[in-house]
Order: sequence, then structure tokens, then C-alpha cells
Amino acid sequence: MATSTIDGTVEEAVLRRRRPKMSVYDRILFRLDDGSTRTWAKAVVMNDVADLLTPGTRGRFYTFSAIDHRGISGVRTDDGREAFGFGRVNEYAGLGVFISMTLLVILQMSLLDGVSVWALVLAVLGLPLFLLYRQTRLDAEKAFKADAGFRPAARAA
Repeated sequence: MATSTIDGTVEEAVLRRRRPKMSVYDRILFRLDDGSTRTWAKAVVMNDVADLLTPGTRGRFYTFSAIDHRGISGVRTDDGREAFGFGRVNEYAGLGVFISMTLLVILQMSLLDGVSVWALVLAVLGLPLFLLYRQTRLDAEKAFKADAGFRPAARAA
């Protein structure tokens, strides 16, 4: 899991689908200040942030990579707009799997004198998944807060 920033301008944002709370992009192409480009493919973005990902938007873009997806968690534009959002569905899912499968294992041990291998495997995987997704979210929040008050330089004429 990693967080990073991209300073530049959105050149292209190809939206795959938009849901009530989040959007998924096929790709987002950034033009960096040195003239090079960087593409962020298959990005998951909360809609508050997605609303700022229009071609021509210049600023600092906060990216993350999780276990099974990557995305953009925040934006600070050169005209002073900013947004942050990080989905917690996978974090909650990992915790839910851990709790429910642990309870199932306990129930099976007490009533059936045996344990389902699948329940045991899911219980063992649920907690690390929760912890990894949680850490990614906390790192993204920390990176965004650390730049509080940051405003990208205006585009040179």
C-alpha cells in the first residue's frame, strides 16, 4: 500500500462508471510541470474528488494503491478548491468477514465439535485485510492533512 502525489494538470479523465458515492475511471492522464505525462489507470475516486478531475484542472493530486485497487483520494487545485474522500467499503468488509467467521468458528466448535476450513481461512484473512485497508486510508488522510494550506503554484503564462 502506498500513497503519493502528482503535481500537474489533468489532460484526460476517461470515466467508466459513476455510482452515487464513487466513480471509476479507465484512466486519468496528467501533464506534469516538466512536460512529461503520467497515467493513473483504473482509478477509484470518491465523487467529491471526482468532481474536480476535469481536463484543465491544475493542482496536487493525492494517489493511493491498495491491495486490489488504486485511486485518487484528494485534490488541491491552483484556484483554491480542495476535496478529500476515501472509500471504506473494503475496510468494513474485512472487519465484517473477520468478526462473522470468528463467530461461526466458535459456534461450530461449541455445537458441532468441528470447524469449517473455509470459515477458518476467511477468519484468518479478514483481520489482515481490515488492517491493510485501514492503514492505507490513514496514510492517505495523513498525507492530505500534512499539506493543509498548500496551494499549487499558478500556471505559468
